Amino acid sequence: MKWSNKNVLVTGGAGFIGSRVVDLLVKKGANVRVVDDLSKGEATNLRENIKKIEFIQADLTKKKAAKNSLKDMDFCFNFAARIGGIGYFHKHPATILRDNTLISLNLWEAARDTNTKMICVSSSMVFERAKMFPTPEEAVKFSPPPLTGYGFSKLVAEYIAKTYYEEFNIPYVIVRPFNVYGPGEMPGNYIGYSHVIPDLVKKIISGQYPLEILGNGKQTRSYTYVDDAAAGIIFAAEYGENDDFNIGTGIETSVVELANILWKICGRKEPIKFKFLQPFKYDVQRRVPDVSKIKKLGWKPNVPLEKGLKITVEWLKKRMKEQERKPL
Repeated sequence: MKWSNKNVLVTGGAGFIGSRVVDLLVKKGANVRVVDDLSKGEATNLRENIKKIEFIQADLTKKKAAKNSLKDMDFCFNFAARIGGIGYFHKHPATILRDNTLISLNLWEAARDTNTKMICVSSSMVFERAKMFPTPEEAVKFSPPPLTGYGFSKLVAEYIAKTYYEEFNIPYVIVRPFNVYGPGEMPGNYIGYSHVIPDLVKKIISGQYPLEILGNGKQTRSYTYVDDAAAGIIFAAEYGENDDFNIGTGIETSVVELANILWKICGRKEPIKFKFLQPFKYDVQRRVPDVSKIKKLGWKPNVPLEKGLKITVEWLKKRMKEQERKPL
């Protein structure tokens, strides 16, 4: 399939992953419309493409905004969501569940009047309570439901995509990116408000010692470089038909292993030492995908973890220095 001259809506397209998808779609010749309320995404993420895209600042929890956004679109990638680190999930569970569900419902309702292929950008957090590792796509059918408002909101989004296809024949693809990292995501100011990689990098380069980690550090994740995730999502949209796909490397890394790699990349000379903090209530201990399904279609990630982390650390160092130089 050729993306040239396809009309593509990217909701949340000013965000971390969404803006990378916008980059790739523009390069492929698509006519891209970005809708973002800029509550988390940054307009600067679209700077290179701003003259090549249509940008609309809008709140997709409103039905009219969703309807207007989807008009004349061939594809819709729905990245719009309330999202953050585990601390954010625990502080705002109702807001997350309400807004994420409204966004999905409004877009899929609007799609009943269009011929748009809908890409539901779900999350590995639908597998919060999975018992099978690596976790295949079909595990969503028999795993206990997620306990966090965010994880549950993504499971609801998947059900919306599936049921609107069953009843209204709206074509869909569900993608579940696993622990995406890379340039473009800044650390937060509070514990657990950002994802683990920017959080650890900030602590390491600011000189924290011992290094504070939530939980015992044995929690494992499968980290996916952002450019790989964006390419995988677009690939699934191209080749998937009313199906779901895990997007990731399938390689498991513990938080302690991750911290050791980052410690060396950041150039800390003293032996690493940890201070283990009380974890949040719903901190998942293990999360790793089975990615054989999308690999059989012909996609695989290209950026090894250490290479991706080096690029990420350099970007974060530069951005943090820029922030330090900003006048009060």
